[in-house]
Amino acid sequence: MRNFLANLLIILGIGFLLASAFLVWQRYNPRRLAFDGINEIEFSGNKDGQNAHPIALSISDLEIYLPVVPANNTGGKWETTTKGVSYLTSSANPGETGNSIFYGHNWNNLLGNLTRAVPGQVIEIIFSDGSQKRFVVTHTQEVTSSQTQILNNSEDKRMTLYTCSGFLDTKRFVVTAEII
Repeated sequence: MRNFLANLLIILGIGFLLASAFLVWQRYNPRRLAFDGINEIEFSGNKDGQNAHPIALSISDLEIYLPVVPANNTGGKWETTTKGVSYLTSSANPGETGNSIFYGHNWNNLLGNLTRAVPGQVIEIIFSDGSQKRFVVTHTQEVTSSQTQILNNSEDKRMTLYTCSGFLDTKRFVVTAEII
């Protein structure tokens, strides 16, 4: 009985170590924030004459104040950062016609509070020239990684901000906002 119990505890310990290793890998996996079936995104956002680029994102109601890091999506690899929120540079410039896409990890020090967003809250984007643009949250939803329509370009001045959610980050929590 003693050997059985010792072997059982060893097997359980190995199982817990493997599960922990999987969760650590899952946390730092760059595909975590990606959407299925999207290899590259090329939008027709108007980038002419825009020297200023976004450098910070703020949602004061949710206590989110983050630097913005430019990111690309090339060959299905979504660049991400652990130091702020990523801005997909191939999407529209924030405040211009089109869909500006921002995304980041669902960590306490990043976008962990984003799932508490509600319509009416204000998102502020600060630019490198000191200017600011404000967006009001119009819609929130949780989608699967195959529901890529949230990334579609738009005819209005829209911003889409999303983070991972759901069991093992299989879903995306999406906040859609329009310029004020």
